[in-house]
Amino acid sequence: MVAAGPLSSDLYDPAAPAWALATGLASRGHSVRVLFPGTSGTPAPPGGLEVSAFPPVTAHVGSALGDAELSRSAGRHLRPEAEVVVRDPSGLGSLGHHVGKRSVVSFVRALEGDPPSGGSAGAALAGLRSRLLGWGGYHGVRRLEREALEDATAICCATVAHRDRVKSEYKIAAERLRVVPPAVAPGPTAPAREAARRRIGVPDDVLVAVALPPVDPADTTSVAPAVDAIRRARPIFSGARLAVLGLPADNSPGLVALPSRDAESVTAAVAAADVAIACDPGSGFDPGVVVALRLGTATIVGPTFDLGNGSDGSVRRADTKDPAELASVLAELFADPEERHALSEKARLFVRRHEPERLAQELESAGALDAT
Repeated sequence: MVAAGPLSSDLYDPAAPAWALATGLASRGHSVRVLFPGTSGTPAPPGGLEVSAFPPVTAHVGSALGDAELSRSAGRHLRPEAEVVVRDPSGLGSLGHHVGKRSVVSFVRALEGDPPSGGSAGAALAGLRSRLLGWGGYHGVRRLEREALEDATAICCATVAHRDRVKSEYKIAAERLRVVPPAVAPGPTAPAREAARRRIGVPDDVLVAVALPPVDPADTTSVAPAVDAIRRARPIFSGARLAVLGLPADNSPGLVALPSRDAESVTAAVAAADVAIACDPGSGFDPGVVVALRLGTATIVGPTFDLGNGSDGSVRRADTKDPAELASVLAELFADPEERHALSEKARLFVRRHEPERLAQELESAGALDAT
């Protein structure tokens, strides 16, 4: 398993799906070593995994070419006896000749031309990135992305729409493509509702919504619709609170700032809430939604939020990005515990698709892990 970085407590870390899937493969009886750029001073890995860190410094550190150099470095650290290499995410550049005739399974999380998601901060970053790519060679980045994909015997995308886009942009043969949702580790045990509310500092007798963290931590504007929605709801639902995760918030009435977005903090906040509100993940994936669905917390997503096939009835969708629309959906869920319960039942069934062991078994059944 070639991961983007070391094991982290951050639920939204780019390497988290790789580490989760690695545990699923190990639980299925595979011998798994996780390779990553970093140091050996990282948290102890889950049981059943070997780890191997290699230096994250390259001649072109911080650039696309540097990422490609890290790929080749990972290739040099492959175990001689390894039969299958899993890259999550697929990244840039080839693993090199060290791959030999091994099967390579690559997970494409986002295409390199995709802008960061949401808000003025996201727009500013997108504009800067576009200028840098235009000056430094956008086509060079795409070439390195193509090299990574050409290594792969199987390419996994999170949704049908994402698969179709990869197929179209890179002219990938359909038989090499799979739709495989990202793995999300089971995480810590959720505290009881009362204990969770003590932890985030809200009373037991009020309605609580939680705004899940943005995938892009620089996107400080993405929670603005949720903040506006709770302000509209509070005159009707006296004392209602909004817990804002992963970002600093002001001290306005009804807002609770929870700046951490590690798995334990997200789990506790979701366990305390009656409703979860998902920020727009853009081209990314939101593991916080998986936590909310696992815990059976009624969840609201935006009009373009792609959960994948089979999600109907597991979430409530706001039809527009208008804060008034979000406020209306939030008020309906606050007022209707029966609907919240109905969403909870369907959500728990749907979200099983993200269980690491289940995904490992799915890859086995599809033949993606067969050695060539």
